[in-house]
Amino acid sequence: MLRIGKFKLSTFVLLLASLACAVPGLPVADPNAVSTAAAETVIAGLTQDAAEVFFTPTKAPTLTPTPTPTLIRFTQLPNTETPTLDPLSVASSTPTLEPAVTATLEEVIITVSRPTNCRIGPGRDYEIAGTLLVDEEAKVLGRDPSGDYWYIPNPDPGVDFCWVWGEYATLTGSYLLVPMFTPPPTATVTATSVPRLNFKLKGGGMESCSGAWWVKIQVSNFSEYSFKSVKIEMNDETQNVFRVTSSNGFASRKGCGEYTLADEIPPEGVFIIDGAKFDYNIRGHVLRTSVTMCTETGLKGICTTIKGVFNP
Repeated sequence: MLRIGKFKLSTFVLLLASLACAVPGLPVADPNAVSTAAAETVIAGLTQDAAEVFFTPTKAPTLTPTPTPTLIRFTQLPNTETPTLDPLSVASSTPTLEPAVTATLEEVIITVSRPTNCRIGPGRDYEIAGTLLVDEEAKVLGRDPSGDYWYIPNPDPGVDFCWVWGEYATLTGSYLLVPMFTPPPTATVTATSVPRLNFKLKGGGMESCSGAWWVKIQVSNFSEYSFKSVKIEMNDETQNVFRVTSSNGFASRKGCGEYTLADEIPPEGVFIIDGAKFDYNIRGHVLRTSVTMCTETGLKGICTTIKGVFNP
């Protein structure tokens, strides 16, 4: 029964549709009518919404390009102007120096009242290097800690400086300002470092000629060196008169006769030499004598001094 009902209904619908197509003069519905009405309804709705909403467009920002900075280099121009110095200001800026006052120490001079040995060290244990005679002067260079000896230039050939005993000395000048000098322990000179000449002296009488008087001295050379120069210092203690003579080579004269000459006195040699001449008769006087022999001319080389007393 159910199946029949469904069939009748379908047939009825098809019939109505056929009639609709077959009846002429009936108005045909526009297929777009529904769509047009719907569209108009939508447009009207949109128009109503648009009338109530005001939209103001925002202007798009304009981009302004940032310029690239340009590096500017500054070049220093040379200064062509020469500054002019004010001579007054320059002169005033220079200080004036006062000359320094230099103190000049007074030289200290030593003399002796008796001939005094001058040794290579301050003491009797040191070797004799020379002799400071009466009326001789020497500059004092130093003193030993005890104050008994004074350091002076050697008055005789040989070593340059020596120590003189102050027992018979007289000092002039500010001797308290003389610097103290302590010689090293090695001051003693050995025979190996400085060979000492060995000779002996002997009186050989007195001669005179034309108002001049002198003693004759015999020299005996016992050293291994020849003697080539000599210095003779004689102090007449009776008359307090000093004489000195020196020469390269050796000479001897008998009275007013001719001289006997010798260039040197060889080892083991003996020669009689003339002493210093006096202008008065020296017979019976005390002549304190210092004889220096040297191995080279000009009182150079190795030199040694021997002292003695002659009574012509």
